[in-house]
Amino acid sequence: MDFRADSWIWAPPGAGSGWKLERRGVRHGTIRPGTARRLSPREARESWLGAEPVLLRGAAAVGESGARRSIARTMAMFTRLRDGAELGGEIRRRLAGQRRFEPAGESVDLGDDREIGKVHADLHRRGRTLEDLWAKLSRISLDSRDDSLRIRFSFGGERLDDWSTDPQRARAADELAEAVFPECRLLTAHRPAASLLRRWTGGRVRYSERIVFSNAPGGGAVFHHDAEDGQLGVAYAQLSGRTAWLALSKRALAAMVAAKGDPGQALRRLDGHDPALDRLLNRTPSFTRRLVERGALFVLRAGDVLLLPSHGPDDAAWHSVFALGARPSLAHSYGLFRAEKPATPDCPGLRARRPRASST
Repeated sequence: MDFRADSWIWAPPGAGSGWKLERRGVRHGTIRPGTARRLSPREARESWLGAEPVLLRGAAAVGESGARRSIARTMAMFTRLRDGAELGGEIRRRLAGQRRFEPAGESVDLGDDREIGKVHADLHRRGRTLEDLWAKLSRISLDSRDDSLRIRFSFGGERLDDWSTDPQRARAADELAEAVFPECRLLTAHRPAASLLRRWTGGRVRYSERIVFSNAPGGGAVFHHDAEDGQLGVAYAQLSGRTAWLALSKRALAAMVAAKGDPGQALRRLDGHDPALDRLLNRTPSFTRRLVERGALFVLRAGDVLLLPSHGPDDAAWHSVFALGARPSLAHSYGLFRAEKPATPDCPGLRARRPRASST
């Protein structure tokens, strides 16, 4: 496993050549590569235990012929969705010819301004039917300058958090994601990554609550976390194009926010809705520069996987995303859950639930 710690050099917006960090009209600067360093397995494990991101360089075999075809097919699908195609038709075509999944209608949540549509399906397996699995197409942001899209797979009542209470239907939703997007197996069938996570968490890990992302130029997500009840973290696999991530532990981020103030108070500020803090984190190039110089910038290219641990409300990796380049990219993001009772876990136990910060 190739663990990498890359360094990046920041320059003001418009200064020289390099990758431009820009999201929804806010120019955060320009970056170019510094000195790369390979981490030892021990250093990578310490990063995971410290709720810091871990970059697995080239872990997904995106260059294999079958993977290339599947990725190209999905990229073409997102192009059609941006041009007005309906998700229902796209999914029905992908499920045609198989007997396990039966489309069961479509809906739109009028209370979710970012949702474009939801496609429902049932799974028939060994004489049983698991109902109301779904795939939800939504915008990442309501800003007209951001054409980024995502498709999330889950089941049941979204507002009731049914996903957290029924592992059997969660696994069925995972199967639906894999039937619709075969490139899921680039991550789910990657044995070295599975073995690594098993050692770090003390048991087998289930990849669930799957999301397929297509980040568009000038788009991405603002700072947020994924510290959900029972979730050990997130694995994000870049399948085409590139994205840049500002990612670090919540405690490290709070220390940077506090500067010479109280880090404990900054932790609590991160839990709330603070317009001044939002401006600092997401719209202040000088703060972005500090993060880059701290080593909190990760640039993912096709084949890279980023692990974002979540050990508790205050011990999770916070992150924001910038789309790089002139074309939309493709990536998959999966929540990490225990597939069995842990034997000797390396990490802290489950935690009390806290609201997830906005990712728009």
